Amino acid sequence: MRSKIVMLSLLFFAIQNLYSQTMRIDYDMVYKEDSLNAEPISKKMVLLIHDGKSKFFSEKQYEVDSIRDSGFRGFVVGDTNFFHVIKEKQNLISKYYFQLNDVYKLTEPITLNWKIGKETAQLYGYACQKATLNYKGRKWEAWFTQEIPVQEGPYIFKGLPGLIVHMKDSTGSYEFSFSALKKDFYKREFENTNPKPLEVSAANLKKIFLDYYNDPFREMKSRDVKVKFKDEKGNAIEPDFREMTKKMQSTLKKYNNPIELSDAIKYP
Repeated sequence: MRSKIVMLSLLFFAIQNLYSQTMRIDYDMVYKEDSLNAEPISKKMVLLIHDGKSKFFSEKQYEVDSIRDSGFRGFVVGDTNFFHVIKEKQNLISKYYFQLNDVYKLTEPITLNWKIGKETAQLYGYACQKATLNYKGRKWEAWFTQEIPVQEGPYIFKGLPGLIVHMKDSTGSYEFSFSALKKDFYKREFENTNPKPLEVSAANLKKIFLDYYNDPFREMKSRDVKVKFKDEKGNAIEPDFREMTKKMQSTLKKYNNPIELSDAIKYP
């Protein structure tokens, strides 16, 4: 009996070591930035795990980063519509927000009070177990598998005794679905954002968003940025910044359904 326990323990640590080094997890994300719009947005996301840290961002941005690192100096369009997340070893989460030409980095400790249930299911070929979580205004249902023994998951979510393969909030606004596991991927420094991120507090970040809402074309109106506006015939025209501001503010107000709902910006 004792030898059997030893063998099982060695098997567990062998499996854990196999998965804990380096891997790439692919997810399909479906979400609604506008709670009044019934049409969801679909995006392919990537979770990279390496050396006890992880990074969650779009597959398109991952591919663009790989192209740039290969030495390509041409123009390529990245994807920063859903901000990047880096999870540190000490339960610290860094979120990266992209605003015009600037990148802002917000680093905070995180506590996730998971409730692990008894319900089980077979998902994506793995034996899974259900867990629930209330976090920043949303109720989440997650399914994790101990067959992939890494305490990781999409976005900021982590800390369950196995990989989260599916996660959905109770309103159906955000859903993450496992699509692939890969041991080989292009490796680079996780924080490789250009320009260098500006570290901010939550209060400062909120002020930045509100300042942008109040005057979204401030840089264009300044002498520091030269922008030429033309009509349909190619003739130079003077921009109507007042009307442009109204349209931009209307658009920003539609983004009223962030994943961390309690942190939604209350625009005037």
